[in-house]
Amino acid sequence: MTAAETHPRALRPTDVLKHEHRRIEERLSALSEALEMLGDRGAVPSVLDRVEDLAQRIDLEMAAHHRKEEEGLFPVLAPHLDRELNLDGRIADHEDLKIMSGKFKDAIEECREDQSDTFAAQMLRGYGLYIVHLVLEHLLKEDQILFLVAEHCLSADEEADVFERFRRLDTEAAGAL
Repeated sequence: MTAAETHPRALRPTDVLKHEHRRIEERLSALSEALEMLGDRGAVPSVLDRVEDLAQRIDLEMAAHHRKEEEGLFPVLAPHLDRELNLDGRIADHEDLKIMSGKFKDAIEECREDQSDTFAAQMLRGYGLYIVHLVLEHLLKEDQILFLVAEHCLSADEEADVFERFRRLDTEAAGAL
């Protein structure tokens, strides 16, 4: 047995966030596949329904995930960061994604109004694939930079504080359902 097998590493807040990243990546892959079916002949209703359903699920998961980052991890991590490495870029990414999501929803509505409109279907595909790219790039930056910094900087007490914040946010979300 290795040391890791006899002394497993304790769960960290970044492990929770990384797990959510993997789940979001799975949904993004499914969305990409559905988006690739749009375009040349307009929007087939069943494909449009699939795209819209996946987009709604991703939006919900991303909103909950962003709250965990912005209200759970970021306030505890911020004192450890300096001017060169700060959280402004991650928060700006979250805002950019919200804006693009709005354009994507508008494109869905245009396709619903005229399912034979090939330009609207191509615009929807373009917005959707661009959003997939933005989200994947954002997740990669967090995985490979921000979360590594958090794992290096946060004490056990600070990680416990982040977990408590996550628990509170999960409880609030469950109460809203």
